[in-house]
Amino acid sequence: MHEVAECERRLQKEDGPVAGSQRQDFIEDELLPCHYFDYMYGTSTGGLISVMLARLRMTVPQCLDVYRRVGQELFGHRRNILPLATKYHHKPLERAVQDIVSQYCKHHDECDGKDMHPWVGECEPPVNLPSPSPTSLQDSATWSEASQPTVPTERICQSICLTATHSGQIDEAYLLRSYNHTYDPNIAPPWVTPYNSGADKLKIWEVTRATSAAPFYFDMLIADVGRGRGFMGFKDGGIRENNPSYAAYSEHASLKGDEHNPALLLSIGTGRPDTSNDGFAAVWPGPLSKLPLLQKWSEKFAVFKNVLIKYTEGEDRHKMMRTIARGEHRWYKRLNVDRGLQNFPLDSWERGSWTHPKTNERKIVSGGKTLSLMEEATAAYLAREHAEEAIKEYAPPQTVLRQVAERLVRHRRLREETKMQNLRRWQTHMGQWLTGELGPEDGMREPGPPAHRNTSKSKSRPDTPRR
Repeated sequence: MHEVAECERRLQKEDGPVAGSQRQDFIEDELLPCHYFDYMYGTSTGGLISVMLARLRMTVPQCLDVYRRVGQELFGHRRNILPLATKYHHKPLERAVQDIVSQYCKHHDECDGKDMHPWVGECEPPVNLPSPSPTSLQDSATWSEASQPTVPTERICQSICLTATHSGQIDEAYLLRSYNHTYDPNIAPPWVTPYNSGADKLKIWEVTRATSAAPFYFDMLIADVGRGRGFMGFKDGGIRENNPSYAAYSEHASLKGDEHNPALLLSIGTGRPDTSNDGFAAVWPGPLSKLPLLQKWSEKFAVFKNVLIKYTEGEDRHKMMRTIARGEHRWYKRLNVDRGLQNFPLDSWERGSWTHPKTNERKIVSGGKTLSLMEEATAAYLAREHAEEAIKEYAPPQTVLRQVAERLVRHRRLREETKMQNLRRWQTHMGQWLTGELGPEDGMREPGPPAHRNTSKSKSRPDTPRR
């Protein structure tokens, strides 16, 4: 978002403000990623991030603060130390997400943190249909597809969490969407992966629990998804789709057809793994290497470690997407730290020294060592001035970052310049039914200048939390 802010200011200086726009300042800490992207997909922790950025419409600094706080609540206290036993309680995660929802909810002045994940009611403009009553927004028993108003195809930024559910003899990838999606055979090409359709009747905290239920770390979520499907069990989507980029591409094709590529598909990885041994145990040094029992357990550990690597890394999907997009010089981009994160445990959260990004105060905090290592590895990656040929990198990371920002900003400016062609779509994308700039009755009137209201919500930061 720093590069986005830089590009916004540069283009405003070079080309002037967008005609009719009242926006003058672009402060990176206040910019909303949901104003630049239409869909955000995530698996596991990435699913939580996609929900915060898209469904709760938070800023990046807000997400970083929450991530640091939730890390301690999740991994600060182990539940079990026995091998292959579930290591952590899931209740702290559920409480943490409910607290996040109640703090950043855009629906209610006083929110209990149990909002539904699919967009319903007041969050979208009613079109020829009345909105559900505000009380039904939090009542899972009264929510149904019938209560979801008809809305424009291109609407508010959507979040999609990848999970896995058991069907027959195998685990299948399952998408928990904030929008109601059906596969139209007249649009979707035959190669599209037929994930589940619809928007499941789950609360935001249930969706994040489902996508984060990594085997051996958290118990799976069992929940009633409604629509006649009854109760289903969900695990971390990394079992089937640890890199959601192909799922995003497949979903886009099912909506637009394969003759239309995305304007931009940005894939953000969790760090390249060390696959040098690829499931083979390193030779044990010294005379102990000849002990058969030690050799056996060493090899078993190597295989188990390799399973975890395959579970968390997403390079295979990246190679597939790079082939589909014919490189990374057009609409597909990938950012993934190449050194420094390869030996991180999935639940790493070590106490140590950490510097606060705003105050520059350095102190010993819970998770400080983990956070510092992540930040240092990422900073070194972004500072690298050359492309790595060994991993077939298209350009240095900083160059890719600037290209992504340029495309996002130009697309946003074009969308604002042409907003009068479909004003309702623009108003919905900007979340003006959430900020108080527009009310439910404005969805019924003919498109015209946005209504101006006296409201307690911020105008310079339209999607700030209410409390």
